[in-house]
Amino acid sequence: MARTRSAHRRTLVTVGAVVLTGCALATLTLLLTSPESPVLLWFAAAYVWSVAGLVLGDVLAARRALRDEEARLRADAGVSSHVLADRAVHEERRRLAVDIRGVLVDTLTQVRDGAERALTRPAGDAGAGDAGAGDALVASLRTRTQVATSELRRLLGILRVADGTDGPVHDPVNEQEEVPPAAGPARATDQAWRPPRRDVVETAVIVALGAAEAVINTSARDGAVAVGVVVATVLAAGAFVGRTVAPVVTAVVQSLVFAVASWLGAPVMSGVWLVRGVGAVLWRTASGAPGRAELGAALLLATTVLASRQQEPALGVGATAAVVVMALTGGLLRSRTARRSAAATEAATLLRRRTAHEVALAVTAERVRMARELHDVVSHSVGLISMQLNVLEVATTPEARVRALRDVVATSDEALRELTPLDRFEEMPAVGPRTVEDVLALVDRVRATGGCVGLTLVGEPPATQMGVVYRVLQEALTNTMQHAPGADVAVRVRTTADGTWLSVHDDGPGPAGQPVRRYGMVGLRERVALAGGTLEAGGDATRGGFRVDAFLPAPTRAARTTEVLG
Repeated sequence: MARTRSAHRRTLVTVGAVVLTGCALATLTLLLTSPESPVLLWFAAAYVWSVAGLVLGDVLAARRALRDEEARLRADAGVSSHVLADRAVHEERRRLAVDIRGVLVDTLTQVRDGAERALTRPAGDAGAGDAGAGDALVASLRTRTQVATSELRRLLGILRVADGTDGPVHDPVNEQEEVPPAAGPARATDQAWRPPRRDVVETAVIVALGAAEAVINTSARDGAVAVGVVVATVLAAGAFVGRTVAPVVTAVVQSLVFAVASWLGAPVMSGVWLVRGVGAVLWRTASGAPGRAELGAALLLATTVLASRQQEPALGVGATAAVVVMALTGGLLRSRTARRSAAATEAATLLRRRTAHEVALAVTAERVRMARELHDVVSHSVGLISMQLNVLEVATTPEARVRALRDVVATSDEALRELTPLDRFEEMPAVGPRTVEDVLALVDRVRATGGCVGLTLVGEPPATQMGVVYRVLQEALTNTMQHAPGADVAVRVRTTADGTWLSVHDDGPGPAGQPVRRYGMVGLRERVALAGGTLEAGGDATRGGFRVDAFLPAPTRAARTTEVLG
């Protein structure tokens, strides 16, 4: 509101300054010409000079707006969309990191600290070997684990929308591109050809002024009223009513009136009415759409008006010529500036839309990537901790309880280590550096929860593929623990000169004929595909249960293979 008032005040000040300048120039004109009717000439000159100032101000304002728009376009073009995408991705990463750290990291830290305190508590204080404290400890750790599970599910809602697994992906750039047309096109057309009330009122004023000027001037010049001149002037002034809805038609009609009246010997009378009645039509036509019809109509009107001034005194001819040249030139300049400004605006809009689209895609990709990383890291760790708590709950010896608590601490530590980059708002590594020892440790942690896992390693996968191998095994074993607890699992990893084959098969109930489309499997397929391989997951029709098979082709230079059996 305050900004609007300030703009209105600036407009009023500008118009006031232009009018005062016009009055000063009118006074100077009066002193230089010494006419017979000084008062009438002063008002006419003041009006002409004021309108000239306003026209000039409008053209200059349009050119300033054009320069500003072109400057913004150059500034936008100078900023790489990759830079903007990186900034948006960093901001999205920071926002998600705060959200993740707020619950997941804190909860996993509490689980680890709780297990460590139980391990380090003195024996006399109901430490790790005291079965009496087991129920309370397990309940406390399980509650925190459930909180982490709930938070993980909430965060994976990001993946559900961004990856299109639960509804369409909306494009934030083009969602509002299409605007439905207004109902009732016939009514809109009728309304478009109806002159505004302001033009109707202004036409009545111009017609009255033109008629009065024609009567006064012809009677003063010839001693009698020239009816033909009055009629022609009224007709030319009356055509002003179509200035807004049909400027080309209005200009042509006025041209015909000026030409025919001059040919009949009753030319249209010049006067103050002409400044607005003809000048505004010329301005509107010349500054409109850059078509041949508009330009031709404007030139025709300007020519007929100037050519029909033979009987006018020199001062009247000069004033009319000034009005015509001013309106025509200003309108053409305004039209050219408007075209350039529209082109710059369109280019800037397209650039911003393309940049916004690239930024939106980058942010969406970052959400999907982080959600899948969270699923890989946290889902496995939380599921494994739940199984380890089950072992802790049924442990009957101090040694078994200590071993279960140590497994909880180790699993929590590993998850926190993989989430550490979030503390610095850094990118979570898509695949961390892994070794065969990590694979063996992964299988050992699952075995420690009571799972029966048979592992066969033939050869050693290349170091560049160990991260993918680890993630495939991690997700497959996590699915087994969640959906087929107690099932026997056979894991086989075989590496040759052609590539690496991975197979994880359990003898659980299987997917019961339902298609497998879980977050982890979607992410695994992408990981394997990025490594140039393939992955298949589903029920085993021959032996029953669930099976995950993957193949990773050998890199350009195959790694040396060794045989490790376990």
